[in-house]
Amino acid sequence: MTDANPLHRLKRLSRPIAVLLSIALALLVLVEVPAIVAILFFFDGDGAWRAAVSFSEVGVNLAIFASGDPVRAVPLDALGFGQRSAIAALAALCAACGGLAIFHLRQLFALYSRGIVFAAENIRHIKRFGLWLVVAGIAINGSGRVFFLVTSHHPDSIANAAMAIVYGGMTFAIARVMELGREADLERNAFV
Repeated sequence: MTDANPLHRLKRLSRPIAVLLSIALALLVLVEVPAIVAILFFFDGDGAWRAAVSFSEVGVNLAIFASGDPVRAVPLDALGFGQRSAIAALAALCAACGGLAIFHLRQLFALYSRGIVFAAENIRHIKRFGLWLVVAGIAINGSGRVFFLVTSHHPDSIANAAMAIVYGGMTFAIARVMELGREADLERNAFV
């Protein structure tokens, strides 16, 4: 049996999406915080384990591996604390920007799951999602270049900031049009 009420269908479909986005946000924090701490403070005590960093289109990557394993990344023990601090800051920047985009998307679907569709809150979260998507694309792209300056190691890949800027900018513009339409509708209702 299909649900004929579009609002009920939107509410039902939005709940699992909000839950998945909550899980993604929690995983981001649970992975990035220990990685940043490890970048700053991991020292190979007995030499059995080593750690290395690399950079890809998602930001800074940390790998901890057995000493004998070959590595293409930059070993942490080859970096000074200042370099480690810069890399940790890049990791935090990339994670924070991406996390804020996910957060606002999650908030939007949480509103949808409660049946709130055309409110000012929805528009605000759509605008902020678009804005943070643009900022995340630029931050990750720029961080890849800073990673090279700090480590002299080329990133494995760098995010295409142009696509994030275009998509985020379009999302922001659509939200702005929605906001203007909502204001015009409220003005019209107040006039009548």
